[in-house]
Amino acid sequence: MDFDVNEYIKRSLGRKLGVSSRLFGNRMNRHFKENGLNVTPEQWRIFVNLRKDEGKTQNMIACATDKDEPSVSRLIDNMIKRNLVKRVPHPTDRRTNLIYLTEEGAQMQEDLINLALKTAAEATEGVNEQDLETCLRVLDKIIENLK
Repeated sequence: MDFDVNEYIKRSLGRKLGVSSRLFGNRMNRHFKENGLNVTPEQWRIFVNLRKDEGKTQNMIACATDKDEPSVSRLIDNMIKRNLVKRVPHPTDRRTNLIYLTEEGAQMQEDLINLALKTAAEATEGVNEQDLETCLRVLDKIIENLK
């Protein structure tokens, strides 16, 4: 059997996932910046995670975003410096803080969501609903296999 490395790389799932993820993040970042929202895609993941349920611990956010706790801590520190989130002491566990959006962060959140939805629409333009559902189902299975 003849193995063509270039063909393998061209068709590689890992490469396609990496490239599409990078391009998606770059596009979303560009939309954020064009609209005066100085938020990284990583910080966006924290915003989105706090949308449904504020008052989470850093550990809960790390688990929900598939990031390690030190990375989440650095992201939150940067967001605190910009007055987007705040740490509030846990009412019963003195070792733990809860993360909440500030008023400024909450106001910014709606614009971020709209721009993220715009990016997703651009990314899936020309893809029919059935193909998109199949793609998402396959990606869920890949994620499950790799965890």
